[in-house]
Amino acid sequence: MRISILGIGSIGTLLGASLAQTDHEIHLHGRGERGAQVLLEGLQVDGFNIGSYPAERFLHSVEELPLPEELAGASDIVIITCKAYDVVSLAPLAETLLKETGVAFAVSNGLGHVQTLAQHIGQQRTLAATTTHGAYREGDGTVRWAGKGELHLASTPFGPSPVSLERLVQILDAAGLSPKLREDAAGMIWDKVMLNLSINPLAALAGVKNGALLSPGLFDACMSIYREAAKVARLERITVVDEVGFEHHLRQVLEATSENSCSMLQDIKRGKATEIASLNQAIVRLAEGHGLEVPVNQLMTSLILACHP
Repeated sequence: MRISILGIGSIGTLLGASLAQTDHEIHLHGRGERGAQVLLEGLQVDGFNIGSYPAERFLHSVEELPLPEELAGASDIVIITCKAYDVVSLAPLAETLLKETGVAFAVSNGLGHVQTLAQHIGQQRTLAATTTHGAYREGDGTVRWAGKGELHLASTPFGPSPVSLERLVQILDAAGLSPKLREDAAGMIWDKVMLNLSINPLAALAGVKNGALLSPGLFDACMSIYREAAKVARLERITVVDEVGFEHHLRQVLEATSENSCSMLQDIKRGKATEIASLNQAIVRLAEGHGLEVPVNQLMTSLILACHP
């Protein structure tokens, strides 16, 4: 089988190296300096006995050059691992690469990616996905697998067949990625989004690692963001974890990742665009559609956009 990974940042590199342990063909699509580096040097991952894989182990394409003809319509699985704001631009490429019988999913943060992908490849080939694996890239391009988590998958209405899902889970399990099937696709995505929008903007604005959010004042602010988003979820008919359950889970995540700098803080430090549009700003837009005010999420959005429009 052929598996295409679109985006070779930290998570894309982690998935690519993990899947390279299997016998399947792995296609990597990158861009810019990172794309050129992987084209020449392959992938390097530290942690959990993954190691390095030379460039020759993979099929390659880069955004700056035409797609090789032999890659079109030949992928059984397409995984989008880019930043949230790049999913829209990569969805057409997923459509070009994917076989008629293939499946695709995005593990990018935020809301709306399932709908974006389905518009291009059809609901019958689209899965919902989130991941709790943690990784970051060091200065030399090596990716450190900082925390071994899970890859959650869920079929959408009129989505891929059970046979396709079973085959996908077997491949991901063989790669050591701990796949887990979930029944409620929307609830699964919102569960992850709730954590992201409660942690990322506050940590980015305060310039602190995740563990600092356990201090009473900042933790209360995290919960205020959650409460507003939970109201919006209920109006959208999405089932999310209740406040007691969320508070417990949030504390666990902050303790487990206490020394981590969240991706939004890293983006702000590097002067890069953030994923705020798919997180807190998405909550603001949905709330407006219901005539609901969400002032804390609006404030987070405005301040992050002030740091990087």
